[in-house]
Amino acid sequence: MELPSASGAPRLAWLPAMRGLAILMIVFYHITIAIYGTPWFAHPRSDWPELMARITQLRPIPQENTAAFLLANLFRYVGWLGYQGTGVFLVISGFGLTWALVSRSPAALLDRRAFYLRRFLRLFPLYWAGHLFFLVFNNLAGWRPFSPLDPRFTLSLLGLRFLPEVFHFISPAWWFIVLIMQLYAVFPLLWEALKRWGAVRFGLGALALTVLSRAIGFFLLPVDPEMWSRGLLFTSRLGEFALGMILAWWAAGDPARVHGWLRSPRSGLALLLLYGCGLGLSFTRPGAVIAPLLITPAASGFLAVFARDLLPRWPPAAWMLSRVGTFSYGVMVFHQPLLWALIVWLWPFQMPLSIRLSLIGAATVFIVIFSAVMETGVNRLLGRWPFNRIFPPLGPYARMPAQSTPLSASHP
Repeated sequence: MELPSASGAPRLAWLPAMRGLAILMIVFYHITIAIYGTPWFAHPRSDWPELMARITQLRPIPQENTAAFLLANLFRYVGWLGYQGTGVFLVISGFGLTWALVSRSPAALLDRRAFYLRRFLRLFPLYWAGHLFFLVFNNLAGWRPFSPLDPRFTLSLLGLRFLPEVFHFISPAWWFIVLIMQLYAVFPLLWEALKRWGAVRFGLGALALTVLSRAIGFFLLPVDPEMWSRGLLFTSRLGEFALGMILAWWAAGDPARVHGWLRSPRSGLALLLLYGCGLGLSFTRPGAVIAPLLITPAASGFLAVFARDLLPRWPPAAWMLSRVGTFSYGVMVFHQPLLWALIVWLWPFQMPLSIRLSLIGAATVFIVIFSAVMETGVNRLLGRWPFNRIFPPLGPYARMPAQSTPLSASHP
């Protein structure tokens, strides 16, 4: 279903729900690693143990009874896969930016001033609000307190979190925000390349650059492989973002064909094969070079079909996930430190696992609501004086190319 939007581009009603699913995957992952630790697969590190130790980590953990055994291990396995939500987000981001252009015309021009100012207002004010909030929260709660005079605080405010000392500062999840900043910075160049080269050549170029970048970072550069794998430099995740751009390009030309392909049984089997191969390859460093380029398309395809075709059958769930997706950026900014502080405080208390997880689930709902309130408040503040004077309302960043006037019309 497509609805009109204020910017003029058709609004895809299922896209916010898909975004909501992706952010909840990430939240679930952060809860899981706070309780059970980070999985070895898909996280190449300088201190990676031997392959057999990485595989052995998947053994079920014992519990006091069968119900707790099933709950704990299902929670752990599913939660560990939640990291794949970041790849889905990259696809959604590339898709959304490109859709706003190509849905008008494949020849649409990008107003760079409007684009960059919109991206700045979308990312930085709430990102800065997160810094100020955790400056107060961490020091009052005694949870990893830090000083505003800490150089890492200033570097993080500026978005320079790709430096090793700053990468995990305040909230480790913020590496993704800085990765998105990098991709937004180069998007105008990517859009011109897509128009000039077409989807196939553009996709092959992005794929080659991503594989080359990941291989160089894993085997030749003196950098943390895990940081490089996540997205220390945008080139290591460019392929997933470019996939979203290509899907938007194709969908604007023939949306029924693209959607029909995703729904076909053959495509489902192909996506399952990609997913399984990517997951298996992610246990080794050479395999981790290409693993996200297999896992992310498969996970994105499954979530897209679910959000578009299955989720509307349950309107309350569809509405809830759409609202979560609408405020997904706020959730990304605020959720991880709050959840980790809660889990560290809660875990020493003796209580059944089901009650413990229920309390964490209730806290997660509260944190999602809190994040939505914070994002709404910051956006409303930007609309008030003096911010509305500094940043006046902008039109859409897509412009149609000027039509040249026929010579006969100008000279009758």
